[in-house]
Order: sequence, then structure tokens, then C-alpha cells
Amino acid sequence: MLGVLAACAGVGLAATSGVLISRAALRPADFLSLTLLVTAVRALGLGRAGLRYAERLTGHAAALKAGEGLRLRLFDTVSRFGRDLLAFERGGDLLSRAGPDVDAAQFRFLRVILPLAALAGVLTVLLAGLVGLDPGLALLAVGPLGLAAGAVWAVRPRVARLAREEVTLSREHAARLLDALAGGGDNAATHHAPELARLSERLAGVALRLGRVNAGLALAQEAAFALAVTGVLWRGAALVGAGELSGVWLAGVVLAAAAAFDAAAPLSAVPAADAVAGAAGQRRLALEALAPAVTSPDTPATVPTGPLHLRLENVTVRRAGRTVLDSLNLDLRAGETLAISGPSGGGKTTLARLLSRDLDPDGGRVTLNGADLRTLDLAGLRARLSLHEQDAPLLDGTLRENLHLGDHRASDERLRAVLDGLGLGHLDLNAWVGEGGTRLSGGERARVSVARALLRPAEMLLLDEPTAHLDPETEQRVLAFIAREWSGRGLLIVTHRTAPLGLAQRHLILRAGQLVPAPECPAQTPPTRRQAI
Repeated sequence: MLGVLAACAGVGLAATSGVLISRAALRPADFLSLTLLVTAVRALGLGRAGLRYAERLTGHAAALKAGEGLRLRLFDTVSRFGRDLLAFERGGDLLSRAGPDVDAAQFRFLRVILPLAALAGVLTVLLAGLVGLDPGLALLAVGPLGLAAGAVWAVRPRVARLAREEVTLSREHAARLLDALAGGGDNAATHHAPELARLSERLAGVALRLGRVNAGLALAQEAAFALAVTGVLWRGAALVGAGELSGVWLAGVVLAAAAAFDAAAPLSAVPAADAVAGAAGQRRLALEALAPAVTSPDTPATVPTGPLHLRLENVTVRRAGRTVLDSLNLDLRAGETLAISGPSGGGKTTLARLLSRDLDPDGGRVTLNGADLRTLDLAGLRARLSLHEQDAPLLDGTLRENLHLGDHRASDERLRAVLDGLGLGHLDLNAWVGEGGTRLSGGERARVSVARALLRPAEMLLLDEPTAHLDPETEQRVLAFIAREWSGRGLLIVTHRTAPLGLAQRHLILRAGQLVPAPECPAQTPPTRRQAI
């Protein structure tokens, strides 16, 4: 409403100014006769500025509020998947959804609805004001505006198609560029450079075609403007000559017709904005329609209390036509330390993800104190567990902020104690770790992730390759600290290295989808009396 009123005030200001100038040029003897026109010009001038300011203020506030809601909705959607979403979407695509897609959707009202409403309001006011003077005059003023709008409508399909193509290419270019940057090194840049160059060339071609269409629309609008002003001036002069229109109104009518084209100026951007926003909305709905592999039940059961006992019962997991785990059984109790080793790709990480319910089995079930994990509240279940994954990501923030993801209540003294225990005492809590921890070495990144897992107030710690990227001396220091820090609580270590096995009370080997006791593990063979003595 504010935008329509501001546009109409602009037309009224131009018309009133033309009448005022014409009347003042005649030097009337009664100067007071100009007072009403002067007052109207001042009111319309101030009104247009005030209405335009209010429209910008309220419109952008509403758009930004809508964007806030869209980003929260996007975060809720993404957080249901965790990092499994990367199996459906590339990082660059997700970045586009959170940025350009949300921008296009939140400003759709300002870029599409508002210009159309303003033009409709101006056409209505102009038509109503001029019909009373002369229908032909009204037609000559409004007709070219309709032609300008018709030109935009005629090229709308082409503009929409080019705009969608531009957005698609831009998203692909951004995703490729992010892959190249994340890959690191000259080889990654060399690998992606030809495709990036091809995408850049196609983007330039689309931009050129869009520019030509927009240039044609601008030319059409200028031609319509010239037609309207010429036609109104010609018809108005004829009416003045015939005595059917007062001469002082001629300038007002011409300027009103000219000012009406200000409302038509944003029309050329409407088709592209509408197409981009529509495509963004479709992508958002498509993302929301994806079903995560793991969800909390609609009516979750209460997470059982008491000493934690995790159990795998005849669990089978298949991936890409291959059986990763085959009718597997396992017990893991509070206070017990279990190590599972085996060849890479044998399913060790899959087993750890089953216990934290980042994955559901294809057959069998995983239970917590007798309750199937699929029946429990997901957040309540994971509150009792702490999982360290081998490729656990670090976020682009300070070291303190990354550690607070484990326990947001931990004091700096507590954070410093854990870092010292893991041999990271040289790191500054205020230091920026970079995206994915790029400002840290591989060993430092692994230990920061372990520190975050140790800080989590949980009853069971699941460690997937906790000493990867560490030299033997640092590895022993980290393992000794884990043993002290997690003493008395459940611990599962998944590893292909031998040093972590020293922490284990039990050692099992995952081979061909089955767990078998390690022959060297004494816990699997009860000692004889003589051995005990």
C-alpha cells in the first residue's frame, strides 16, 4: 500500500507542479490563487518522500524477517540429515541455498509484487483522472504504458529461461570452485580449471543474451515514453485550441503521463526475479521432501536410565549390493573398554555409526538397555553417547568455539586442561582454526576432534581411529590421557593401528562382516588358576 501510494504521489506531484508553473507563468493578479497549488506541491513532495522511505523501511524489514524464517527453516531441514546430506547435495549447492536462493525468495515481494502493484495503482489513478477530461487523452496516456508492460510480458518466457540458466550455471560454477578450493594444492586447481573456464564462458554468453533482451526492453520503454508524451501533447494542444481544456492544465497532463513511466521502469527486472525466486522455492521444497536415513519417531519412547548397555542383535547392513555386516552380534556395557580392528573398508565405521544411530540396520536391531534405538528420542539417545569420527569436521571459528560444541559450559581452564593432556597446550583458544581446520596440521585437527569428544558429558565414548595422523610418541600420550580422562565409563575404539589396542579389555576383529575374538586377547580366554596365581 505504501509503495502504491508513493508511486501515485509521484504522478500527482508532477501534474500539480506542471499546473503551478503554467499558472504562475501567467502572472495572475491574485497571487493567493496559487496558494492551494503551492501547498499541494509541498504536501505531495513531502508525502512521496515520506511514503517511499516508509515503504523501503517496512518492505525490507518484512523481507529480512522472511529471510530469517527461511534460513531457520533451511537449518532445521539440513540438521535432520547431519553430514549425510552431502550424499544428496554438494557443499557449494548447500551454500547457494543458504545465500542466493534465500535472497531471491525473501525479496520476491519487493522485486515482483510491489512493481506490479505500483504500476496497477498508477494506471488506475491516471486513467480515472484523465477520463473526466477527455477519453482520448486518457487512452493516449495509458495506452503506451500498456504497450511497455506488454513488451515485458512478451519476452517473459525468454527472460525467465535465461535467468534460470544463469542461476544453474552460477550454482555449478560455485560448487566447482568450492571443490577446487577445498581440494587444495595445484593438482586440484589444474583438474577443475578447464570445467571452470567452460562454465565461465557459458555464463558470459547467458549474461550477454540477457543484456540484449534488457537493452531491447529499455528501448521499447523509451519509445513508449516518447509516444505517450507526444500523443498527450498533441491531443492536449488540440483540446486547448478547441477551448475544451484550460491551457494551464496542458503541462500538468503531459508531466503526469511522463511521471507514470517511473512506475514502469522496474518492470524489465520482474520476469527474471520471478523466475529465479520460483526456481529457488522449488529447490527448497525438493530439499524438504528428501527423507533422512535416520529420524526420531513421531512418539518416541523415553530413553532408558541405568547403566548403559548397547547391544547389536543379528545386525545386517548392506551397501551398494555388498553385505558389510552379516548377522552380527555385540554387547558393550558401561565401564567396559572394547577395541575393534580390521582391514580398511571392512565396516568398522559402519558399526560405530550404528551404535550412535547415525545409521539404521537393514536387518536385526540395535538396543539400549533392551529398547530398540529406532523407538527412542534421537536427541535423548545421543546425549548419552559421544562419537569421534575419523573425518570429524572443524568449523570456521575459534578453537574455543569448536571445543564448546562438545560442552558449551566448559570453562577456559577445563578446555586448557584437555588440550594440555593431548599435547595441544601450544594452541591459543582464541586462534582461528579455518574452514575444516585448515590452519591446523592433520595431527592437530585429529586431536582437537578427540578433545571435543572427551569434553562431551556422556556415558559412552565411541572413537573411530582416534590416533590417525599421529606419530608414535604423540599417540602414546593421547592414549594415556584418554585412559585417565574416560576411566570408569564405556569406551569403544575402532582402529586399524596396534597402539590403541593396549587400552582394551576386549579386542575383537571385524572380518567378512563378522566379529571374531582376537587370538592374542587374554580377556577372550579365561586364565587358569595357575595363570591367575
